[in-house]
Amino acid sequence: MNIVFIQLPLLDHGYNYIAGNIPNAPATLQGFCLSNYRTNIKAIQLPHTIQNFGSDPIIVDTILQYNPTHVAFTCYLWNVERSRSIAQKIKALTPQVTILFGGPEIQLQAHILQHYHPEIDIFIIGEGEFFFEHYLHNTHTQYQHTINGNAVFIQPAHHFTPLKKMVEPYTQGYLQPMYDGSLSVEVIRGCPFTCNYCLYSKNTSRVRAFPAQTLSAIVHRAKKENIQEIYLLAPTFNQSKHFAHYCNALIQAENTIPLHTEIRADRITQESIALLKKAGFKSLEVGLQTMNQACLSHIGRKTNAQKELEGIVRLKDAGFTLQVGIIPGLPTDTPESFMNTIDTLLDYGLGNEVELYPLMVLPGTALYDEALKHNATFMPYPPYYFIEGFNFTHNDMYAITRYFEDATGFVFNPPFIPSFIMNKNGKLTNSVFINCKNHGSVPQNIFNALQTNHVIFYLLCDSSSHIDLALQSILSQCQFHTMLYSVVFLYNDILDDSAIAQTLFAATGDTFYYHMMHFQDTYDRLPVRIFQLFETLETFLRAQEHYACINPILLVTPENYTIISQKDFAYPFPIVIQKGFALHCIDWLKQQYSESIDLVSFQDEADQKHVYQTFGIEYNNAVSCKTLIL
Repeated sequence: MNIVFIQLPLLDHGYNYIAGNIPNAPATLQGFCLSNYRTNIKAIQLPHTIQNFGSDPIIVDTILQYNPTHVAFTCYLWNVERSRSIAQKIKALTPQVTILFGGPEIQLQAHILQHYHPEIDIFIIGEGEFFFEHYLHNTHTQYQHTINGNAVFIQPAHHFTPLKKMVEPYTQGYLQPMYDGSLSVEVIRGCPFTCNYCLYSKNTSRVRAFPAQTLSAIVHRAKKENIQEIYLLAPTFNQSKHFAHYCNALIQAENTIPLHTEIRADRITQESIALLKKAGFKSLEVGLQTMNQACLSHIGRKTNAQKELEGIVRLKDAGFTLQVGIIPGLPTDTPESFMNTIDTLLDYGLGNEVELYPLMVLPGTALYDEALKHNATFMPYPPYYFIEGFNFTHNDMYAITRYFEDATGFVFNPPFIPSFIMNKNGKLTNSVFINCKNHGSVPQNIFNALQTNHVIFYLLCDSSSHIDLALQSILSQCQFHTMLYSVVFLYNDILDDSAIAQTLFAATGDTFYYHMMHFQDTYDRLPVRIFQLFETLETFLRAQEHYACINPILLVTPENYTIISQKDFAYPFPIVIQKGFALHCIDWLKQQYSESIDLVSFQDEADQKHVYQTFGIEYNNAVSCKTLIL
């Protein structure tokens, strides 16, 4: 048996979520299979660069190069549809390969199980280790059911994988750090709490904690490998009976690596704060959700809101970096009381710490059943966003989001402009420069050469007809249901913005990405984004005033720099620094863009590195990419 494990990321034009694709599940299952059944099995993880940055075709090609007998997908709500699309391609090419779908998204009420999927051989509800133990002993059929034509393995209630069979993948060499040098390790599985909106303990209610010496071993290895931060995956770290043992183990291991975890703040004491400090914790995550005590009781969150808030303030005063999560729309909360939650947090000086999360009505949770009972409206497909119901209208949800943004300055959708660095060499081809004056349109065979899940087209055009033809050609060939695209027009005249918007919506208006970005501005929801690079300042300013769909960008050159550096424009606006010009405008950049470097792109990588170094920003190019020049 030869298994390939894969876990796809949530796609984003700016790769903002790539670092969040923590591959613990594939690493843990690979470790479990090889530690317990090495003589019967080969197990690999798809290389991280390919699964995080690769296009659908290159992922399929890479998987098949391993000649797998099985391909196991870890499914979350953000990757299940793309996983299914890739599974279809694998099955079409190699029908004999067994496709397995597991992970948190696989629940009885999940959207994917409402229809028959012949490309998926077994859906798995429950822990992967429990399934593989029975599958490898050929005893899995006793737990197998047929649901809408699908074979579904269901781990029975109160069955669980014993701790002695679980594998900590990092210390065993199966889990690699992320691109930024951070590491996430599971130290506690299962949660003693049963919040009705949460799926965490649906199939793993039995809490199992690795011994303290495992945590010491993780730290010792991480120090040798120069890990920059460790995120301890534990739903309520300080509520565990192992809390003091864990902290003391970290102290005895002389941990110097910044640590992050999730805690409850209502029982925080000066003693626990001192332990967290000595152990090396620098940042903490607290799920407050709401200050409405009746709502907290209703959703099964057994905490005192005021004590939670007081604990949060003590943690902040002690110097911890905090992320305080709140969720609008929960049953028995109201728009007024939730606005009061926001105002209260601001009054306590927590404006920089609070984070607003959209409510997801996840299949398999008690909230899902309650939403159906009370006719609440939510997306019946991923990402299952709550739309309206209980005490909230759709307009209330939008108003809360806008109020939160205005009150805190938090930006839900960070600004994005594509890179303009066109390298001739790189590991993956992520972009193509096409002179439409010569080619007229986008060659059909070019899509076969593009290898990343976000592709950039740079189109040099000398007429709007060239642009219309090129855009139609791209949209007719894009796989925008599972991948993302940026189209950059290198053209210095004003275009028909509304006509381009109409073309985009007609082609791409109903995709997973569109639903995922439900609460964002209209054009930020599209999987294909349009940009236009201007060399003339006057035309750029006209475009800024009139465009809605197209994102105008100004190329900063010696010719226009004299004007823009001496006049008081509405900074910051999106710019590209002409190759070799960064040294000449570095002081102006520091003055105008020190807080908005995401709005600055470059034509030269050396220029970008220099500017980032000057700003004290770490330059992290996760994967080297190249541009085809046609």
